[in-house]
Amino acid sequence: MNTVSKKRVKARIFVNGDPNSGKVFLTSGFQAPFQEGDLLKQIDVNSHFQSYATGGSIMHLFTAEEMKPEEQERLIFSIIKNFPIQYLTKTPFLTTCNSCGHKMVGRKTECEVCGSEDVTLWSRPIGYFRPVMRGKVRKDFKGAKYLFWLSGRVEDFATRKEVRKDDVEEIVREISSIT
Repeated sequence: MNTVSKKRVKARIFVNGDPNSGKVFLTSGFQAPFQEGDLLKQIDVNSHFQSYATGGSIMHLFTAEEMKPEEQERLIFSIIKNFPIQYLTKTPFLTTCNSCGHKMVGRKTECEVCGSEDVTLWSRPIGYFRPVMRGKVRKDFKGAKYLFWLSGRVEDFATRKEVRKDDVEEIVREISSIT
């Protein structure tokens, strides 16, 4: 006769903030963690996760450069048509130069007009744009003079795949070959 040992399972919850100090908070949304550069795999991971979520899970497509509406439509409709993605946003990373005021699409470490390293990187967590970091931003997106987000969010920001125009054609082609 087999006996099954009963182990106590301790429930775990994942929160933002600092559990050691007790300053933690829950967020209204969840993004599946993903740090691989393959956008098609990121779409697949999100589609599997979203099938379990009844809301609050959103897939962000972060864009690195300006795209024509038809390029955006091809990518978004190709994803929605072929994956069970329920919630999807297309969000550009933005950079502003604090010296000359020039605005750029994408995560830049210096101004493409005046060369200043005093730039502010912006992103849209949910619904609105806000600064992520400012001043002497390195290529790995760490070590900026000012951080406006928690370090965990900055780490996520630094590792998220940016969609480029070339990616659109590649993703649409790959999705077409799967279906």
